Amino acid sequence: MDDLGKCIKQVSRELQDYIETKIELTVLNVSDRITYWIGKSVQQLFGYAIFGLGLVFGLTALAIYIGEVIGDEWAGYAIVSSPFILVGLILIVIKPKSMVRRIQDQILADLLNSFEENGDELKELPSTENSKKEVN
Repeated sequence: MDDLGKCIKQVSRELQDYIETKIELTVLNVSDRITYWIGKSVQQLFGYAIFGLGLVFGLTALAIYIGEVIGDEWAGYAIVSSPFILVGLILIVIKPKSMVRRIQDQILADLLNSFEENGDELKELPSTENSKKEVN
């Protein structure tokens, strides 16, 4: 009976260690995914900011050039800004739900892919058969 009690205590300790390790691994995987998404978002935000700054300077130069060609500086700015105003108004008035749905679907697909990748990592954990052999 004493050996059975020791065996049960050892199995319960190993089970507790396994559960704690599994929880720690899950926390590490989740934190890894979160830091990946934050890093990716910061990198994309920085890229878009640089692109936007270049676009503003390019459009300003184009507006000045068109203004000099036409003879009125304000006309150059009006010509360059009019497509942006029209597209902005169209997006405000129409409120394209398909664009929002596509963005949501893309984010969801990326998130599910990251969880599937984590699932593959979890499958690489040592199997419980090795633990059973160590107990015996």
